[in-house]
Amino acid sequence: MVEPIYAIFEEREELMVSPTGGNPTLRIAHFLKPSVSSIDELPSPFLSAEPTISELENLPLKVHFKSWRRMDENWKMWVASLHSKYQSIWKKSGIYEAIMCSKYSICRHQDLILGLAEKWCPKTNTFIFSWGEATVTLEDMMALGGYSVLGDSVLSPLVTKEMEEIHEILLEANRRVSLSFTASQHKWLEHFMGSGSKLEHEAFLSYWLSKFVFPLCEYRIERQNFPIAILLARGTRIALAPAVLSSIYSDLGLLKEKLVASTKLDTEEVLNLSAPFQLVQLWAWERFPALRPSPISISQCEPRPARWSKLKKVSIENVRLAIDTAGESFQWRPYAIAANHNWLYPKFYEEKEQWVSVDAALDKELESFALCLRVCELLGLHCIQQYLPHRVAMQFGIDQDLPGHVARYNMSPGIAWSHYNRSIGDSKLYRPPRLFEADVTMRYFEWWKQSMSAQKDAIKNFVTRPRDSRRIPRVYSGKMENYNVFVPPSSFVECFKMDTVKETKLLGNLSEKRLAIDVKPLPVSVSQKMSHSTADDGAPKKDLLMILEAKDIQSEGFMGEAEKILTDVTVRKVEHPTNIVVHVKENDGKSSSYCKTEMPGLELEARISRLERAVAELKAARANN
Repeated sequence: MVEPIYAIFEEREELMVSPTGGNPTLRIAHFLKPSVSSIDELPSPFLSAEPTISELENLPLKVHFKSWRRMDENWKMWVASLHSKYQSIWKKSGIYEAIMCSKYSICRHQDLILGLAEKWCPKTNTFIFSWGEATVTLEDMMALGGYSVLGDSVLSPLVTKEMEEIHEILLEANRRVSLSFTASQHKWLEHFMGSGSKLEHEAFLSYWLSKFVFPLCEYRIERQNFPIAILLARGTRIALAPAVLSSIYSDLGLLKEKLVASTKLDTEEVLNLSAPFQLVQLWAWERFPALRPSPISISQCEPRPARWSKLKKVSIENVRLAIDTAGESFQWRPYAIAANHNWLYPKFYEEKEQWVSVDAALDKELESFALCLRVCELLGLHCIQQYLPHRVAMQFGIDQDLPGHVARYNMSPGIAWSHYNRSIGDSKLYRPPRLFEADVTMRYFEWWKQSMSAQKDAIKNFVTRPRDSRRIPRVYSGKMENYNVFVPPSSFVECFKMDTVKETKLLGNLSEKRLAIDVKPLPVSVSQKMSHSTADDGAPKKDLLMILEAKDIQSEGFMGEAEKILTDVTVRKVEHPTNIVVHVKENDGKSSSYCKTEMPGLELEARISRLERAVAELKAARANN
């Protein structure tokens, strides 16, 4: 019998439902372990609320992404000069794709990065959006960074005398190249590029590691990268993916902490981050159609990041709102969808589901996919982070059940690496169909509703006030360990917030007796009706300006909520590209506008029709009462 900790998959018959709701279906489903079968087995999900950061644009915090620098054309020339001689070694050591990815320049969208960091939960290493839970995974490290999940640890020692001698030579070169203790990257490149030195390859890899993979210090060659470079130069495969992802998790946690703390700052503070946040932005561009530019076509030999090279960010008036209303358009499995006809799918993306035997002949790509799916510790150069893919199973085309607790194995780097590098315990690996849309269990669905009901005051103020140059008011004064709110992964609800909202509740259908706004209940989630969309080529579509005007109509006891106000909503359309404005009329007769942003709509006319039908149903229900 395989110990549960080593198993990845679980197959059983369950009552499944779409994450957006609907009629449940009894079918055979597949889950990632560990999962639990009862809500009672879970720790309380009702953690204290995440603090609201009033305006990301005017924070007294300046964030510098040290790894995000202008591309040096000399680097591209160095890659080209060594390509024919060393490409076979790069492929053997699992870094060929990663080196090719480093040739492309990604334009930074800082507001998008900060908007994502605001949603980061360090306790789970996931983004907690109003509509679900998602994260950057090992699969993203492979697809966007070209890094390998297989191989030896980044802390592996040099094992031969020859390697140790080369290490000493690199250390001496590091001292000679610069008058300071550590050589600058520019001087290092000038010294070794095209020199014909027998150590040019090791020097090349040291430069690549220091600038693109583990850029701990700006513009410096890191001596700690020398052992890794020496091993890679000899064809030793190193698992760079978990180390890079660990650094991203660590810096996202630090950024989130500083964002929260900045609400109490009276003076400007500077935060320097070294993790490759380009991968976080690429992750967002792949999954949020409304937040990205139109990708370019790539040739069959180019890596996936090439489709985003040198593209300028799109203009988004309110990034926070755009993220919070992106649930319907979020791409759970972007790499399973053809970027274009030239991008080659990995072997774990097949048209039909399949169980693959785990044996000595297991394909390396399938083994890599298996490692992406199991919980583990991510060992980095200076940190150990927990990896919990069972919380975001839908990102892999796997059904979602209640996520079980995972013990830590971070007592030492050796223990953490042993946990990551353990054998696959399953006798067979499940490979879902490429275009399969995963569901959630009914108990998970119910747990979600309970969690959101208990957290009705936790998610608020996501639509900010008009930008003001004055000091941002303090909005949080609690302890740091209490700033995360747990939201289970799903697309059940889109919470639309505004200044006039005093209380937010989840929205289901009429029978669920849940309201969107305590003083002005709407029959449908406004945000669900206003999700982003793009054209087939990824470009935002233009649609009409939709204006909702609310009039107060008193209603006693409607939908089980005493003394609520039923809102009579009328919809009128005004010609205007890619903007949506919603006006709400208060009890005192004043009218306020709570949203104005660029929001490309998906099938806007159909949504308006659905909204009108829902309003009609509300009127009829009120009349019957």
